[in-house]
Amino acid sequence: MRSKSSLGQNFLKNQRIVGKIIAFSRVEQGDAVLEIGPGKGALTGALLKSASRVVAVEKDDRLFELLKNQFSDQPGLTLVHGDVLDLDISTLVPQGTKVVANLPYNIATRVILRLAEMSPPPASMAVMVQREVAERICAPVGHSEYSALTVLLSGVFLCDPGFVVGPKNFFPQPKVDSQVIRLVPRQDSLPPSERDAYRRVVLCSFAQRRKMLRNSLLGLPGMTKQGLSDLARHAGIDLQKRPQDLSWEDYARIGRAYRQIIAS
Repeated sequence: MRSKSSLGQNFLKNQRIVGKIIAFSRVEQGDAVLEIGPGKGALTGALLKSASRVVAVEKDDRLFELLKNQFSDQPGLTLVHGDVLDLDISTLVPQGTKVVANLPYNIATRVILRLAEMSPPPASMAVMVQREVAERICAPVGHSEYSALTVLLSGVFLCDPGFVVGPKNFFPQPKVDSQVIRLVPRQDSLPPSERDAYRRVVLCSFAQRRKMLRNSLLGLPGMTKQGLSDLARHAGIDLQKRPQDLSWEDYARIGRAYRQIIAS
């Protein structure tokens, strides 16, 4: 069965890597797990031995039939045929669910961001993504890879950068390295009520990442120069800094100040 490049399919074939992912994910008996893009089932089979329940979402018609036949005698598995970006994800991730997946490259970022928007978020996410995406997600403040993606996820999760997986562990071989990362909800995560303003501030700031915040934040809806001055004072932020110089907590304070200014 050939892979479909349009679906970002690169099938994991090294069982040693499968074992490392299971160990890294900290899945154990009693856990419910969501797997996205199970492909030919290399990771699915291992998850069924480690967890109590696995829900696997597969979009590809051929692979869905393959998985049905392969795991027909596994009562702990629920196969869902569909696109995870179109499904009601809240029904797939009840509270306490862990996500473990070799995410298709072409939807990895969108899937992770969508899971991060849930309240509460998954109990943990151990996912394999392109190495450059992993570096952006886990980048520290001030790093060249520190980005809007980093900040949006940092408000919800702590990131463990995990380990790199080379192209030879897949069929077909991708042209880039992959990396398994683990995201765990932080205890001091941003409240859901603050996330809309937070997201607006972050995206507006990084839209012009080479510019100082005093220039980029003027692009916020309803923002004026006077409002910008008030925002800096309320948030305690130096607007001569650039977006990559601020922590997620800094952006959270800016978001709160922005909400107050817009509301007044």
